[in-house]
Amino acid sequence: MSALAKVTLGILGITALFIAACVPDSRVSNGVSGISEACTITHIVDGDTLDLKCAGGPVERIRIMGYDTPETYFAECPAEKRLGDTATNRLRQLAATTSVTRVERHGLDRYQRVLARIWLGGTDLAQTMVSENLAVPYNGGRRIRWCDRLANSGNN
Repeated sequence: MSALAKVTLGILGITALFIAACVPDSRVSNGVSGISEACTITHIVDGDTLDLKCAGGPVERIRIMGYDTPETYFAECPAEKRLGDTATNRLRQLAATTSVTRVERHGLDRYQRVLARIWLGGTDLAQTMVSENLAVPYNGGRRIRWCDRLANSGNN
């Protein structure tokens, strides 16, 4: 093979890789980044974690972004457990009565859950949970100590 042919094949190979990298991948809607709209909630774990099944993809464990709710499994005080259970029940109610209209994935957390914003009925779930005082805004970093917060608000 001539040197010119080798160079031409190399350029064609690089061009093909570049084009492939620039064309949207239809699988991204079911990966750890991207946007989906045809999804169903299959299980509520707690007030900010759920299992989601999107068309053509596996069931994913989702840590919902934009808010934090009190713990239910490892609550540090009875008030945290009560509010965590209330938030979980509210999420169950919303999931049972409102359809998922958008899922926006943003990678994985340290527990290998998909980080995603979820919209139910066109409304960001974080907005709903925070506005109903079942959660606080949260975008990563250090989480609040729910027992301290609830004791200071008189909800213990």
